[in-house]
Amino acid sequence: MNRSRQKFLQLQFRATAISVICAAVLLVAGCNYLLPASYIIEGPPKAPAAFELPSKRTVVIVDDKINRMPRVALRVGIGDSVGTHLLENDVVPETITTRDAVALIRRMDTASKPISIQRICESLGAEQVVYVEIDEFNLSGGREEGGPEAVALVKVLDIANGSRLWPTAGSEAVQSFLQDINPSLITTSAGRREVEDKLAEKLGEDIAKLFYAHERRELGGRLGVKK
Repeated sequence: MNRSRQKFLQLQFRATAISVICAAVLLVAGCNYLLPASYIIEGPPKAPAAFELPSKRTVVIVDDKINRMPRVALRVGIGDSVGTHLLENDVVPETITTRDAVALIRRMDTASKPISIQRICESLGAEQVVYVEIDEFNLSGGREEGGPEAVALVKVLDIANGSRLWPTAGSEAVQSFLQDINPSLITTSAGRREVEDKLAEKLGEDIAKLFYAHERRELGGRLGVKK
C-alpha cells in the first residue's frame, strides 16, 4: 500500500469515527434539540378560548355595582379594550362602544326603576352582550408582593333569545396584574390616573382572551367560575 493510499484511508476512518460520535451525542440529547426546534417552528404554546362567541353584533357592558373604580371612564376603558381585542382577533364582526352603553344607562337608569340588560341591548341594537361585573380594582394590590390588581366576573348573554350562553351558571372570574409599576406613581393624582387606565386596559385584554386562543402568560388570566 503506497503512502497516499494509506493517508486517504486514515482520513476516511477519522471522518467516519467523528460521524458516529456526533450521531451518538444527538441520539442521547435528542429531546434537548427537538423541543427548541418545535418551539421555533410552531411558536410558544397557546391557551385555547374558554368560549367561542357567536358571530353577532356585540356590546360589552361593564357594571361596577360596589363602586370599586373611582371613575366612570374606567368602565368605558375596560369595555372598549375588550371590544378592540375581539375585533382585532376576528372574534365578532361588529361591536358597539361601551361609551354608548354607559351613556344610555346614565340617562335611563333610576334607583326606583333600574334599566334591564335586555332593554339596554335592544336600544343599542346589540344581539349579544359580554357582561362584566367589577369585583376588585385595587392599585395597592391584593397579592403578597402588592401591585395593581383587578378582578372581573364575566358572562355572555344572548339578547334575541333572552338566554345565558356562558357559563351555564355563575360567572367566569378573570384576574389581571400590572408589573413593574413604580410605587411613587400612585402618590400623585396624575400618576394614579395613569396606572388606573393601564389596569383597565389590561383587564379588558384579559377578558377578551377568554374568547380566542392566545399565548399563555405567567400573571393574570382565568380564575374559574364564581357561583
